[in-house]
Amino acid sequence: MKFLSLILILSIFVIAPQAQNQTTSAAMPYQVVEIEKFTVSSGVEFPANDLEELMSHLVLNFNNSRRFEHVFLSTDTASSSAPARRVKISGVVTKYAKGNRAARYLVGFGAGRTKLVADVKVRDGETGQLLMEQKVDGHVYIGFFGGSTDQAKGGLSSEIIKTMTNKGLASKTRKSK
Repeated sequence: MKFLSLILILSIFVIAPQAQNQTTSAAMPYQVVEIEKFTVSSGVEFPANDLEELMSHLVLNFNNSRRFEHVFLSTDTASSSAPARRVKISGVVTKYAKGNRAARYLVGFGAGRTKLVADVKVRDGETGQLLMEQKVDGHVYIGFFGGSTDQAKGGLSSEIIKTMTNKGLASKTRKSK
């Protein structure tokens, strides 16, 4: 009986701190973001140059959010020296409607709307564990002189950042530069 009590006490002192460290690190927001090149579903007409612009907008908006210390594309050379504790973001463009800037400007009320929808997955960079999976969209209803389709790309990245922040994967406070 004493032996069982001793094992129980030892296990509490050994296992409890390890469990606490795991929950603490899981609860901490990620500081490094690796963005993998998105793909396009078959049947969706999304030009290759728009896909490259989308990737640039993602990196730019994630950096401008100032919620992360380092954001890069997985194709960058920085990916080989990236820390293990990072998130990897991947996505598939599932819907794209280019819209019409003139219709947005002249008619309004949603006419000529640009819509961009992607299924996005956020995984732990070290373990590959799925942390978040969500359908996100960017759209342009109106803007200065009808708005730009680039606003849809920015809206998509803003939606990802907002969801990551709400789920505790990104810092809630912006870092000063």
